[in-house]
Amino acid sequence: MFARFSFDGATLAKSLLFVPYYNAEGQIWPLAISGWTLNAEMLFYVLFAAGLWIGAPRTFCAAALAGLVIAGAIFAPENAPLRFWTSAIMLEFIAGLALAGPIRLAGLGRGLSLMAVGATGLVAAELAWHYTEALRPLVWGGPAFLIVCGALAIERAGRWPRRALAALERIGDASYSLYLTHGFVIALVHRKVGTTIAANAMAVPACLALAFLTYYGFERPVGRMLNRLARPRPRSALELAATSTS
Repeated sequence: MFARFSFDGATLAKSLLFVPYYNAEGQIWPLAISGWTLNAEMLFYVLFAAGLWIGAPRTFCAAALAGLVIAGAIFAPENAPLRFWTSAIMLEFIAGLALAGPIRLAGLGRGLSLMAVGATGLVAAELAWHYTEALRPLVWGGPAFLIVCGALAIERAGRWPRRALAALERIGDASYSLYLTHGFVIALVHRKVGTTIAANAMAVPACLALAFLTYYGFERPVGRMLNRLARPRPRSALELAATSTS
């Protein structure tokens, strides 16, 4: 599938452990390129877990992320993990924390307006923006924030067309598998068929098919198994009696 794919033990270990590193092209990418976002998510999970431990997850996590970005802007580290973990994209997690907390907009008209502005912003960015890492949270993160905020506002107003969008919701269920596997399908289609519009159109249902296969065949059953392992085992009457006696 990949003409120039190679790795060694160090890059494999760093990819599996979500440690950012420079690849041969000088990019901070793991072996599966789409997994670069997981390197950011794992840092967020660690900070959020620390926030849960001290009893203020949103506040602690937002403050820690903001501090990291400020430190990155001041010191501009070249070390791969430090450079990645202090990049401006970490600000997008703060936007997500805001949507999960203080920002609780509701209303159909308000939601549609926010989504329209966000979609327009993404189109404008695609047409006119020349990529700079520092502006990414504003140029892409801002419109994405507005789209999610608008969708939540419509849902809170009880106006989300859940039945009409049921098929789209099923794709949403498999979106994590879709994200992690779509690169393999696109690479194979481009290698075997080409990069024409027809080839790209062919890749869309193929990506969805593999995503559903991965979701129902692996992600969901493995998730259920891990949930069972993590859930505390119910204590028997004998164990309860022994505890109360002691």
